[in-house]
This record gives sequence, C-alpha cells and structure tokens, in this order.
Amino acid sequence: MNVLSTVSAVISGLVLSASMILLPVQGAVAADAAKATAKAPAKKATVKKAVKKHAPSAFWKKVQTALIAKGAKIKADGFAGPATHKAILAFQKANKLKATGKINAATKKALGLK
Repeated sequence: MNVLSTVSAVISGLVLSASMILLPVQGAVAADAAKATAKAPAKKATVKKAVKKHAPSAFWKKVQTALIAKGAKIKADGFAGPATHKAILAFQKANKLKATGKINAATKKALGLK
C-alpha cells in the first residue's frame, strides 16, 4: 500500500467516525427541539384593544334627554352605558313596546324623536 492509499483510508475512517458521532447528536438535538416545541404551551393571540375616550354622541344625548323627560333617572351625558340601556328597556316595557334595549322606530316615535 502506498502512502496516498493509506492517507485516503485514514481520512475515510475519520469522516465515517465523525459522521457516526455527529448524526446521533444532530438527531438528539432535533428530537430535543421537537419535544421543546411540542411541550411549549401555545400562546393565545391576544389583541389589546386601545382604550379610547370617545366624545359624547349628540344622538345619545337626545335619547337620554327624552328618557329623562319621560321619568328616567339617568344623566344626559351622551354616552350609551348600562344606565341608559336599562332606562330604554324600562321605557319600552312601560309603553308596551318590544323590549329590545335598542332605539328602533317605535321607540323613537314614543320618545318623540325624529
């Protein structure tokens, strides 16, 4: 055997040895990464709603003023909050309208709004 054949055989042996060492390690690393990914709890996509201060609505202020004139104990601030919703429901029930809590045509008419 000449020197070139010997060097080639040694290099081939080293490559085989290195690949036998690296492949299981790479497989283990890949397996560990897959386990870590599988075990990681899924993060819920959260959308933070921007809290904005809205300007009062002229429409709601008119509705609230009309409800107050009809006996509701609410503030006419122009914001349609829970107190306004309850006042609308109470008004609709008292006037034998369909109690939806929404301002529909029949409720507008009963409140004297156009």
